[in-house]
Parts: sequence; C-alpha cells; structure tokens
Amino acid sequence: MRVEKRVRALEARYIKEPVVLYFADGSSAEVCGYGDFMLDLFCAACRGDPTPQQNQQLDMIRRSVGAEEPGGAHMTELVRCFLEGPVGGDSTLVDASDS
Repeated sequence: MRVEKRVRALEARYIKEPVVLYFADGSSAEVCGYGDFMLDLFCAACRGDPTPQQNQQLDMIRRSVGAEEPGGAHMTELVRCFLEGPVGGDSTLVDASDS
C-alpha cells in the first residue's frame, strides 16, 4: 500500500496539466505529457529528430492559432515561431556587435 501512495505522489508531480490549443475554425485540442514535455518537444524540433508522437503534437501546434498553458507560460508560441520561421520581408539577421 505504501508503494502505491508513493507512486501516485510521483505521478502527480510529473504529470503536467494539459496545454489547450485553439484552431482557426474554433475547435480546440489538448497536448499533454510528463515533466518538461513542452521543452522536450521544442528541443526535439530544434534537433530535427522528433518521435512520431512528438511529430503529431508539433503538427497540432503548427496549425493552432492560440494556446492556454498552465501558469500562463508561452512555450507553444516559441515552438510555433520556430516551426513557422520568419514571416515575409528580409529574413537576414543583424549582428549586434556591428553597431
């Protein structure tokens, strides 16, 4: 019985609240995972080696137009910016040391 309590406590600590994604058609979907799953998702996208489940979650984030994250975080916006890349115009970077 004690082991079950400890396992439940650990699960409660590592299972995060879902991130609610909103889409242009008015629908919504949830993305959730363990621990720092949004950070892991971002890192996998940056490395270019996401798992099939992460690919599915990244596609949902790419198609979303907004999100509600626990604690008011903004990781989905960072992921979406990375996935979409620069928006039009000149996409060259300026080196701040040239100023």
